[in-house]
Amino acid sequence: MDMEKISSSLEDYLEAIAEIIEDKGHAHTKDIADKLRVKMPSVTSALQTLSAKGLIRYQSHSPVVLTAAGSERAAVIRLRHAAFNNFFREILKLSPEEANDTACKVEHIVCEKVMSRFVSLTDAIMQRSDCAELRKYLEQTMPQICSDSTEDLVSLDQLAVGQSGIVVRVSNTLRGIKKFADLGLVAGTLLQMEGHAPFGDLLRIRVMGSSLSMRAKDAAHIWLRLTD
Repeated sequence: MDMEKISSSLEDYLEAIAEIIEDKGHAHTKDIADKLRVKMPSVTSALQTLSAKGLIRYQSHSPVVLTAAGSERAAVIRLRHAAFNNFFREILKLSPEEANDTACKVEHIVCEKVMSRFVSLTDAIMQRSDCAELRKYLEQTMPQICSDSTEDLVSLDQLAVGQSGIVVRVSNTLRGIKKFADLGLVAGTLLQMEGHAPFGDLLRIRVMGSSLSMRAKDAAHIWLRLTD
C-alpha cells in the first residue's frame, strides 16, 4: 500500500523523532526542537499534524510516540538518508558534514526507484572487482573538483597532449566566456588536451564527451588542476 505523501518538513520531524527515541529511549518536544533547531510553536504545530495523520501519538508534556505507520515511514526516510549519505561520502568523496547536509536535501525529492538505483550504483562501484580502476580514479579526482586551493594550477594552454585537468577558475577577461560556458568550460569540468593544430594557435580539447577547438590565447584564461 502506498504511503500518504507528507511534506519534507514533516519527514524531517519523523526522522528526528526516530533518532531521538533510538538515542534516548523517548522523545520530548524540547529534544525535537533542539535537534531540528526550531522554535517550540513550530514543533507543536508539526506534531499536531503528524498526530492527525496517524503517524505519532502526541499529548502535551508527554513523550512523543511513533505509531506503527509512523515507525515504518521513519525507517524508510532514515534508510533513504543513509543511502544518499553513503553515495555522497564514498563516491563523490564529500566530507561527512557535506555528505550529510546534501543527503538531507536530496532524500525528500527522489523517488524510491531512483534511490534504489543509487544504492545499486554505489554497491557496484564499491564492491565489483572490475570497478577497481574507477575507485582509484574517484579517490584521486573527486577531492580536486571545486577545491578551494589555488596552488599548483596551470592554464589550459599549457596542457600536454593526452594530459587531463579539472577546471578550477575561468577568468572574467576571457572573450566569449558565455559561449565557452555553454560548451561546458566551467569550474568542475574535466578536460583533456587532444592535440595542437600544426599551424596557428588552435588547440583541440576533449570536454563532456565532445571535442572543441579554441585558440591558445583564450585557453590561457582557463585554469586547471592536473589529474595525472
